[in-house]
Amino acid sequence: MKKAFIDLLERTEFSLPYRVIFEDGSTYENNVKNTVLDGPSNFHRNTRHSGPVFTLHFKAPGALEDVLRRGSMGFGESYMDGDIDVHGDLQELQHLSTYLGVGGLQPSPLEVIKFFWRLIQTHPTRKRARKNISHHYDLGNDFYSLWLDEQMQYTCAYFQHPSDSLEKAQKAKLDLVCRKLRLQPGDTVVEAGCGWGGLGLHMARYYGARVRSFNISKEQVQYARARAREAAIPESQLEYVEEDYRAIGDEKRRYDKFVSIGMLEHVGLKNYRRFYDMIYRALPDKGMALVHSIGRVWSQATDPWLENYIFPGGRIPSHAEMIGPVEKKDRPFFVADMENLRYHYALTLDHWYRRFQKHEDWIRNQYGESFVRMFKLYLRGSAAAFRYGGITLIQILLHKGYINDAPLTRHHYLGLESPWSGQPLATVRKSRSSKVSGNRGEKVRAKSKTTSKGRR
Repeated sequence: MKKAFIDLLERTEFSLPYRVIFEDGSTYENNVKNTVLDGPSNFHRNTRHSGPVFTLHFKAPGALEDVLRRGSMGFGESYMDGDIDVHGDLQELQHLSTYLGVGGLQPSPLEVIKFFWRLIQTHPTRKRARKNISHHYDLGNDFYSLWLDEQMQYTCAYFQHPSDSLEKAQKAKLDLVCRKLRLQPGDTVVEAGCGWGGLGLHMARYYGARVRSFNISKEQVQYARARAREAAIPESQLEYVEEDYRAIGDEKRRYDKFVSIGMLEHVGLKNYRRFYDMIYRALPDKGMALVHSIGRVWSQATDPWLENYIFPGGRIPSHAEMIGPVEKKDRPFFVADMENLRYHYALTLDHWYRRFQKHEDWIRNQYGESFVRMFKLYLRGSAAAFRYGGITLIQILLHKGYINDAPLTRHHYLGLESPWSGQPLATVRKSRSSKVSGNRGEKVRAKSKTTSKGRR
């Protein structure tokens, strides 16, 4: 087993130094010198690194065999149980694992069969969806408040600079979504999967929208409702509905805008076409929808350990799987914009992990050592996937029918004035003319003052 693993490591071209300690005390070292580490945080990017970036230690008999036989499930469970230790940054170990998978480290056929049987059992039907979501999102608001931002945003933030605080970046994300939807006071918005309610609260408070947000996590909905009451926003303007997102289609109501942030991953690949059908029916002509989701650059099954321990029933779609179901002749949706925020999510995960580390002792006392290891592996593995793997973060803006008065450029997404933003041509000419005349007048006055001053 050890020889087979070392042979695999030898075949893997990995540009960072690392060390492996086996159960019998022998070691393997990948001695690469003068390497540049695209670091684990936005404060240590592109810095020289000497010595191993991590040490992988197989402590218990059978741990190595478990990894070779069961792949990510074998490693994840052995790490959670303490049979494997990692000294250094887990992100860089996960970085190596992407190379090992390409090099031939795959679970056995029996493990593959077990995994697909589990996928059948956790497929997100209405009956199973609530259980799947509760597994991860109902761990306790106190727990998530330790390491999320003040608005409890559990989705990708938007960084204008790598040094931005998490709070600043999350607010920028909320504004980005609202601007893409061209949100105006009085607009009616329906949200599928609201988390702890931060986006709905933001749309109602700062943009004057009337929002209905759907979520099947009881704890999250209760938290969101309490925040709305604290902000003195009436339920007539901001309503959090404890229902499956599919209830939006059942109600047959119309809204000006539709938004879904980080929920497509829980819908299930087979349900995507019905999901877009539901959005289309919920919008009037010239309605707009924004779907924000983790994606892949190629189609691939969910990681078995991640599906089992973190997101039961979850499935990250490829870009084609995400966009393909949009195309349907009898319900023409126009993809008005598509943006990839991949590296923004890596930076977001860095912030979450640092905050998680600060409260690690409290979390360990509440949930146990195995839980702490599980979450650390999840957070750093996810950061590695966004930095080095084929994982992306896609925002898709959809128009229902022809919207010919939309801004021609993307300036307004960032709160900047567009060169043209839907105004009639005569209005634009008049506005430009007055600006030019005003400028000329100022120049004439300035020249007059200079001349008078010169004569004095």
